[in-house]
Amino acid sequence: MSEHRGEFDLIRRYFADGYPQCENIRLGNGDDASVIALPADMDLAQSIDTQVADVHFPAKAPAHLIAGRALRCAVSDLAAMGAWPQGFHLALTLPNADEEWLADFAHGLRQTAHELGIGLLGGDTTSGPTTVITIAVQGLLPQNERLIRSGAEAGDDIWLTGNLGAATLALDTVINEPARQTEFTQAYYHPQVHIAFGQLLLTVASACLDISDGLLQDATHIAKQSNVTMHIEAAWIPTVVPMSHCNWCRCLTGGDDYQLLFTAPPEYRSRIEAFATTVGLDQCLRIGSVKGGAAKVELCHNGEPLELATSGYQHF
Repeated sequence: MSEHRGEFDLIRRYFADGYPQCENIRLGNGDDASVIALPADMDLAQSIDTQVADVHFPAKAPAHLIAGRALRCAVSDLAAMGAWPQGFHLALTLPNADEEWLADFAHGLRQTAHELGIGLLGGDTTSGPTTVITIAVQGLLPQNERLIRSGAEAGDDIWLTGNLGAATLALDTVINEPARQTEFTQAYYHPQVHIAFGQLLLTVASACLDISDGLLQDATHIAKQSNVTMHIEAAWIPTVVPMSHCNWCRCLTGGDDYQLLFTAPPEYRSRIEAFATTVGLDQCLRIGSVKGGAAKVELCHNGEPLELATSGYQHF
């Protein structure tokens, strides 16, 4: 991380140590750049995620929860590629260097980094009008192997790793009572990151992504990049409330679930179910099938199309 006046002391106190140290990190936090030795026959996957206070998280939420959520959301992109997390860079913009907030943030970040097995490589801290957290993650993949969005083919099954909607339905509580913990706020602040399962999917999945902006909107990314129709059966989708509930539609469009949505040929059904058991997934369900034709998403129930008012979260 950069060394401006006062910044070095903050870095040394809160971010200098206590994080996982992967063996291929040749030079980590504390210098002008990190240096990584790539293992033979491995590729490097990289992703970056930015979260802004009172846009992506409540500014008044406990700092350790904000930190843990930010890192989990970023690492989920690696899981969706089938990558093993290797390291991350952190950039923090803060209105002020509040010591208590920073200590709590660093505690949550370290704890989550150990849970996910990913080391802090470096980053930057700056002063600004609002809190902004940017995390760049990188992970390792077997050379020329990766999960992408453009590989789905007609005849493939569509799979989902777990329930949708808890994080979205937690938003009222998260916004109005940021420190209150419920079953749904747990899903918001601690999204499950499917690292091990993503690596197993490298051998069977034709396309994959993690759901951040809503099932229907993110399914459209696969549909467009694979030039296929994603046919999804509404009754097959696992949601935290039933179809008859007034908030059922929000479960499909709200986002922040970070479940994996993937496609795979039907001959891999038993293998996928075995993989799910191996990693302890509570649910991994088929929710539809891939068809040829227009690049779109079809949501159907009892043979009839369902139209929702919105498809998902819009960033702009």
